[in-house]
Amino acid sequence: MNVLLIIVGLFFLIKGADFLIDAASNIARKFKISEFIIGLTVIAVGTSLPELMVSIKSILDGHYSLVVGNIVGSCIYNLLLILGIMSLIKPIKIKKESNIILMLFSILVVGMFGNMYGEITKPEGIMLLLLFGIFILSTFRGEENNDKPAQSSLIKSVFFLILGIVLLKYGGDLVVDNASELGQKLNISEKIIGITIVALGTSLPELVTSIVAVRKNTMQIAVGNIIGSNIFNLLLVLGTTSLIKPIEFSSDYNFDLLFLSIVTLIVIIACLKNQNEEIRRKEGIILIAFFILYNIRLFVI
Repeated sequence: MNVLLIIVGLFFLIKGADFLIDAASNIARKFKISEFIIGLTVIAVGTSLPELMVSIKSILDGHYSLVVGNIVGSCIYNLLLILGIMSLIKPIKIKKESNIILMLFSILVVGMFGNMYGEITKPEGIMLLLLFGIFILSTFRGEENNDKPAQSSLIKSVFFLILGIVLLKYGGDLVVDNASELGQKLNISEKIIGITIVALGTSLPELVTSIVAVRKNTMQIAVGNIIGSNIFNLLLVLGTTSLIKPIEFSSDYNFDLLFLSIVTLIVIIACLKNQNEEIRRKEGIILIAFFILYNIRLFVI
């Protein structure tokens, strides 16, 4: 039954991603908003709903390791696995205005807050939300026009946008809940469950949405989705969750945050050294190799 429900969840994720991409692209064209901005905001919010819901549920149930593990693990999945897979399909252009440097800054801020008092407190959560507000404002300031014509009505697009987000949310729930149950039956620690099984489940919307976006040739939606989702996770999800209860932060996560910082820096350097600011197949293979090594380290050490 767990496996069957996971398959149903995956179907919801795939259809939800399909609806979300088409609707968001159409809304972007309708209001002449760039697809990158739509990916960085609207779609990033939609695909980050599983992380938000899982984090709130975890903090209310007292599973603090699941909160941090879910967020850090999801960011690692997004940056290494999803970006790596996307670049194997097509070269991924990451623009200078993509906010990837803000993503790196957000990782460092979360690590600093967590290590100051051994938890992310409510005042620190408010600061994370303020940073998130700055991110939103800066995003729309540098907006480009989108001259592509809309393909369907605004009402229809909004309906399918909401339907896509709902399918992604419930698809993510089915995958996460049943994968977590299987993990617990195998006696895997809460940190490992959070940073692998739950993080993978909550990252499935980003994975499916990004691959669908690449296949539909809406590359900037895919890039905006990955970077936007990581920023949402680090600032909005952790900030919101810490307002409910302070989030206990284990020093065990310092390695994971350091690793995430290093691979983010590697992506930035790879784009800077490349004249076209692209992550190509070669870089994608390196990212996936880092992802595999990271997961081996989790279960071996």
